[in-house]
Amino acid sequence: MLNQEVDYDVTGNAQHYCLHCARYFVDLRSMKEHFKTKIHKRRLKQLSEEPYTQAEAERAAGMGSYIAAKKVEVKTQPVEENME
Repeated sequence: MLNQEVDYDVTGNAQHYCLHCARYFVDLRSMKEHFKTKIHKRRLKQLSEEPYTQAEAERAAGMGSYIAAKKVEVKTQPVEENME
């Protein structure tokens, strides 16, 4: 998703895309500004928590021992400066 072909029907010709938030941006500057927003940071926090599984739901209902959810380290994607 980072190296997409030029698509004139998508915002920013599909060249500036946030992988975590699944959003296109007009230019590199607006994408960098997005990386500083609460929305992006909140999304990174959501992605760091392991998703629920059926086994976890059964343990929560009393059908087994509780195992704490694992945390995954998620970092903002790298940005290439020479894209423009």
